[in-house]
Amino acid sequence: MAKIHENTDTFWVFIPARSGSKLIKNKNIIKFNGKPLMAHSIISGKSLKLGKVVVSSDSKNYLKIASKFGADLLHLRPKQFSKDKTSDLEVFK
Repeated sequence: MAKIHENTDTFWVFIPARSGSKLIKNKNIIKFNGKPLMAHSIISGKSLKLGKVVVSSDSKNYLKIASKFGADLLHLRPKQFSKDKTSDLEVFK
């Protein structure tokens, strides 16, 4: 079986979690099976053991929740990068 990569700090799981959803308010922190929705992404990312799990959000509350569920890096992004049409690439940069 081939190894994915020796250095586990090379790959990062990037989770954008915007608080301004219009259709379902605060959908990223609504509980699903007893945990906030974004917690499932964090837990899945951690289970890959590929490197760091990064959560980027415009909400300090979201980042506090992300920290509770084991996110390695937290990024509080400006509101200008948290709009409906903001791409994941813009957030990542």
